[in-house]
Order: sequence, then C-alpha cells, then structure tokens
Amino acid sequence: MTTPDRVLPLGDPRLRRVAAPVVPGDPQFADERRRLHAALAAFRAEHGFGRAIAAPQIAIPRRFIALDLGDGPRTLINPVIVWRSDATFKLWDDCMCFPDLLVRVERAAAITVAYTDDDGAARSMGPLDRALSELLQHEIDHLDGVLALDRADGPGAIISREAHAADPGYFAAQLA
Repeated sequence: MTTPDRVLPLGDPRLRRVAAPVVPGDPQFADERRRLHAALAAFRAEHGFGRAIAAPQIAIPRRFIALDLGDGPRTLINPVIVWRSDATFKLWDDCMCFPDLLVRVERAAAITVAYTDDDGAARSMGPLDRALSELLQHEIDHLDGVLALDRADGPGAIISREAHAADPGYFAAQLA
C-alpha cells in the first residue's frame, strides 16, 4: 500500500498554476483520480474536515475534483460554473492548504456546474444550495490557481481556527 499524497501547504508555487483540462482516455488519469481520492480520505481522517479536494492541491495540475459528501467518492472532471446567482453571502472558509486558518470570503449563494463524470458522461448539478455552491466555487478556484486568501474580504479577514473556536459568535457576527 502506498502512502497518500500530502496536500501542498500555503506558499507552494504549484498552487498558483492554472490546471490543464483532463483529456478523455488519458492513461494516467485513473491513477491520478485514485491518488486524489486517497488524499481526500487521508486528510479527512487526520484533520476531521474535508468534503472535496482539487487535483492541484496534491501537485496534479489537471482540472478535476474529488468530492465526498458522505455518500461515497465521486469525481468532477473539467468542471465549469455555467450559472451563478446575483445573491451572495459571506462565510469563514477553510482550506486543506492552510488547515489552521479561516478566511472570510464572499461567494455566490447558488451556482450550477457542468462537468464530466467518472463514466465520461456530461453532467450538470444545480442550482446548488449554499454549502455545495461555496464548496465547488472554492475547489474550482483551485483549478485556476486562486486561493481563498486571494478572496479575503476586508480587514481582519484571516483568523486562526483556534480563535474562531474560542468565540464563534463574535466571528459569526462579522458575516452580516
């Protein structure tokens, strides 16, 4: 058994690359997909959070995301946001690349995503609820070399997870 790939830490220049599309029939893709799903499971076991991970987060510069919402893993290949709501909301976003920090960001309240599934079929999801919309916006940003820190919303927008846990009400009030 091989050791799962580690998530790249904040500051690694590979996180800034724009990922290349996955080409149908690429012989390396099956192994890359397996590695990404293993990395998601390992991170979740170690840190207690993590519903999705983009391939660039483990130095695979390709446009796919591993997603596990508790109903088993799946892959979104070459995902693209095809619609986003005008309505937005703010939240404290977390990221596997800097698991001890939270970043206040603003995201579209709902999106629709087009992608290819594991079987090669064209799919669409949406409009999605806030939680899944935010998650996929975050992961698609990773495919474009954009980090949550790049979307930090104003002064005091980067905090430690520990500070948030100590006074969640104070930080929740900052989202209004």
